[in-house]
Amino acid sequence: MSATAQTPDPDDILVTIGHPMGDIEVSLAAWIATGPGPRPFVRPIRARSRLTGQPLPLSIIPLRYRNDEQSREAIDNGHLVNPWPDRSPQSPDPAGTP
Repeated sequence: MSATAQTPDPDDILVTIGHPMGDIEVSLAAWIATGPGPRPFVRPIRARSRLTGQPLPLSIIPLRYRNDEQSREAIDNGHLVNPWPDRSPQSPDPAGTP
């Protein structure tokens, strides 16, 4: 965390993404850039500091990037902008497949 800005550094925060094939750990910066990909409901389940290894609360992740029920509802209700609009579960498949 930057001492001057008091904002977390997304490259210092590691998030564990719960995935059906096994959990993976990526930087928050990578998660923000890529999102859940083709599995719209995978989400961060843990966070820790890369620098110290200490666990961090999930609230360190901005709400719109948590991809949990609360964040998806806020996006659906128009309270937050969808950070991955082309990967929304409500978006039609570009190939036209149901």
